[in-house]
Formats: sequence, C-alpha cells, structure tokens
Amino acid sequence: MKKRLTKKQEKALENTLEEETSSFLINDGELSDKKWLYGLLYFILWRVKDIYYSIKYMMQRIFRPNHLSDMELWNLDLTMAKWIYPRLNIFVEEKRYGYPGIFSEYNENEWTSKEQYDKAIKSEKHLGGGADAWDEILQEMIFAFEWKIYYENYNDEKQRDKFCKKWGIKNPYEKNLENKRINYVYNNLESGFAECISDDSELDKKGSEKYLFLRRYVYYHDVKYDTEIIAGRAQKGFELFGKYFLNLWD
Repeated sequence: MKKRLTKKQEKALENTLEEETSSFLINDGELSDKKWLYGLLYFILWRVKDIYYSIKYMMQRIFRPNHLSDMELWNLDLTMAKWIYPRLNIFVEEKRYGYPGIFSEYNENEWTSKEQYDKAIKSEKHLGGGADAWDEILQEMIFAFEWKIYYENYNDEKQRDKFCKKWGIKNPYEKNLENKRINYVYNNLESGFAECISDDSELDKKGSEKYLFLRRYVYYHDVKYDTEIIAGRAQKGFELFGKYFLNLWD
C-alpha cells in the first residue's frame, strides 16, 4: 500500500501540474513489482487477438453477400459517420445555388408584408438568414460527424487537440490546473475486496470498517465541459442533420 499524503501535502499540490497516474492503476504489493511482466503479457495477447479479428473481419467483407463485417455492424454509428462525413464535407465546400426556403430572407413577392415576415421569424415558423444561416447549420452537422470520427471515437491526443483548435473550443483533456482531477482508490471490504473509486480523500476514515485506502491518482479531464458543451453541441448537430436531411441537395 502506498504511503498516504497528509492534508498539508495534498494542499501543497493543489496548484501543481502533477504527472498523470491514472494509467498505472494496478494492485500494490507483489503485483506492482511484476507490472512490467503483466504489461508484456497483455501486449502479446492483445496483438494476437487483434491479428485474429483483423483476418476474421477481412474474410467477412470478402465472402458475406452484404460485404459487411461484424465490426462495422457493432459500431454502426461510426461506420455511417465515416461514410457520410466526406460526402457532406464536399457538399459544404462546393459552390451551392440554393438553400431551404425556411431560410429565405424577406421578399415582397413571397410575403404580404414585412410585418408578416417578422412575425413568422419571431414565432420560429420561419428562420430567415439566407445562405449564411444555412451554411451555419451545415457547419454544425460537420462538427458532429468530425466529433464522432476524430474526437469521441479515438484516444489520439494530437487528433483531439487538432479538432479542438479547429473549432475554437477548449480541450477538456489539456494538462492544466482547470482540468486537474484527483481520485482515490479504495478496497471495499464488504464486497470481497473489490476496488472502488471516489473523489473523497477520506472515505476510509468515514467508514473505516468498509474501506481500505489503496492509492491516489491524478488525471486531467473537464468531464462537464466535455459532455455538456462538446458532446452536447455534437448531439445538436446530429439532430440538425436529421431535421434537414431532405434538404441536402442542390
């Protein structure tokens, strides 16, 4: 069991960018001494398994009547996103000659009066804004599909950072004090020594008969910003894609 930090030591580290330790959640004692061996065995098993399934999926694509592998169907959202995104991106980039009528601006030939037009805008029965408003809608669709392919589905830090910079949003995984989080790992003595994770540094002191402190680990992730702002924006983009699906023509 690792030596526990005192409250004073914890306080001193509050404004310090510590190294991430969440990647090393492994039982203490003998297991810690052998973690390199477990890591090597895990890597070998993972590679063998990866090669096996790569061959299996390739054969499925060749011999199945629909040429779809299990992987494509298990991750149908990603499969569809990869097909839709490049086509939608080209549609957005190329010159377009029209946009949905709901975005049309005031025109004397379409509206009996400016007052009627303004009333329709206020009630959201009409949106207005012309081609620029339609472009903004399309960009939100692009954001959603890029999020699915390049952000949500991968653990590539560079790709994730590139995505955030492109869209001018904060990277919730950036190593800074704002994103710093600390969790504490305990053994739940009432559940057969199963491990549990909490942000409470004194959980074992509140229930000493139930919990045994194991370790403290640091990671960097603003979960609220990630799920509510970034993922929330992506969800709205997918909803816009469904709403205006029949308008994706020119």
